[in-house]
Amino acid sequence: MKKHLITALACASATLATASIAADKPSTATHENGAQATAFFIEQYDSNGDGKVDAAEFASFRQVRYAETDANKDGQVDLDEYVSEYAGRHDRELDHARKGQVEQTQTRFRSVDKDADGFISRAEFDASGERGFVHIDTNKDGKVDAADAEPARPAQPAATTAKANAKPPRRDVLKMPSTHTRAGLLEIYDADGDGAVTRTEFDRQRGEAFARTDASHDGRIDAEEYQSEFEDRLDRQIAKNREASNKQSGVRFKALDTNADDKIGAAEYTASGQRMFDRLDTARDGVVSRDDPPPPPREPGSESKDAAASREKAASPR
Repeated sequence: MKKHLITALACASATLATASIAADKPSTATHENGAQATAFFIEQYDSNGDGKVDAAEFASFRQVRYAETDANKDGQVDLDEYVSEYAGRHDRELDHARKGQVEQTQTRFRSVDKDADGFISRAEFDASGERGFVHIDTNKDGKVDAADAEPARPAQPAATTAKANAKPPRRDVLKMPSTHTRAGLLEIYDADGDGAVTRTEFDRQRGEAFARTDASHDGRIDAEEYQSEFEDRLDRQIAKNREASNKQSGVRFKALDTNADDKIGAAEYTASGQRMFDRLDTARDGVVSRDDPPPPPREPGSESKDAAASREKAASPR
């Protein structure tokens, strides 16, 4: 954890700078992202299981979490304590997400094993790649790049759509790149980083992937080899996710530490929680529920700007 903390401190300023660059991208409120934010909030803080969170319930939960985060019980939370507490919770989420990803591996294996003989032949592997590339290469110019529009998603049955709208999916903390999207295909196969994947580049890397996965070198991939290769990639993604999460914890700590004393006091922690609650309580009735209209998008860098303003005010002569 100490290594994570050093990384968090060293990268906090750089991450804030990166965030300011990303702020050039427009942000748009949608029912999907707003509903997901509300759903995740309720999932975290609904201690009595009634599907909503009122102000008293939230305040009580936050008091308990603050006390748990303050590991040395000195009435304040330092960076070590803050990062450690969040890392523990995040690791539990990652473990849950990893299990879900691994469970889907056999479904994916069967979808490629068209003759159901328990193996993926090179021909089946190549056919799967062909379908994926053709699907994403929407302008049919033989390469995948920004000129390709995202392919249309297949229409979902009305019952499936209604179910999804009734209960937004839980937050996906472990996103693996997928060839079902242009961005995912580029992330996996754009080896030279030029923003494009030609068919030659794609086929070469697919061949290398087949050889790498075929650990027994018998010219076919069995279910165990398929899962082993996927879990290896999954664990590398988890490691990157953890590193990014710890960096972001350092950024959040700086934002919450409004008086810049390298501690988060109870008042600072409470104020941060109140801002979170107020943003999601769009009905302004003291309750966060899925019936509330979706919250507006965050202004890029708004929390950091607010924190900076608070520090400047605290540093000003009184």
